[in-house]
Amino acid sequence: MLFDINTAIGHWPFRKLPDNDASALRQLLESHKITMAAVANINGIFYKNTQDANLELAVELAPHRDFFIGVATLNPVYAAWERDLEYCVRTLGFKGIRLLPQYHNYPVFSPEAINIATAAAQLGIPVLIPQIIVDKRQKHWMDVETFVDVNELGRLCRKVPQARFILTEYRIQGSLTDEDGKPLYPNLYIEISRLRSAYMQDLAKLAETLGSDHLLFGSGAPFKEVSPAILKMQCADLSAQKKAQINGLNAQSLFSL
Repeated sequence: MLFDINTAIGHWPFRKLPDNDASALRQLLESHKITMAAVANINGIFYKNTQDANLELAVELAPHRDFFIGVATLNPVYAAWERDLEYCVRTLGFKGIRLLPQYHNYPVFSPEAINIATAAAQLGIPVLIPQIIVDKRQKHWMDVETFVDVNELGRLCRKVPQARFILTEYRIQGSLTDEDGKPLYPNLYIEISRLRSAYMQDLAKLAETLGSDHLLFGSGAPFKEVSPAILKMQCADLSAQKKAQINGLNAQSLFSL
């Protein structure tokens, strides 16, 4: 299995994205031998009511339930998120939620974030939080995005230890280990697509310090090309067993597949 934890469909207002509907995205991913993917709706970043984006996503995914796992985009400072979360999981069959504090204007470590992470843990689903969406060098002047601070996310991890957090688009910013090299946040998982090829030793080091069971393959499609993420895994100095964990086994466990 090659499971892509980090994909999306929908419209990005600052540049045209290719392959941004479910059918085209699936074709792209399958051309790279990816067998399953978690997907969120980009529109949920910008809609005032994020649930509209989740309903759109459910319609798009209906013919592709054998391939895509739905990830709901929710805003814990918006009314009725509790009802929407329940509906996304119980009725739509989504298996994760995505939070975007940098776009929805609340601190990563906030009462609202704590509440929704606690609710997700009770439902047995992981919480995905992108550190960024696009590289700041490509950012449009109207894009308000800032980095998610790893230390603030770490505070959230500690406050809700029963939740499982997935940090996507991680760029080696902020410490994940203590002075002895041990993980600071045992319930935090890292998606590897944003790691630069020049730092392949960091991938092996992360597997050693955090554990290969805490790393996840992702491509960032359609924002990014798929091939670099695959090449990173092929070139990484890791055993076949560790690669198998990162490529799919860890995602299977997180999504209870």
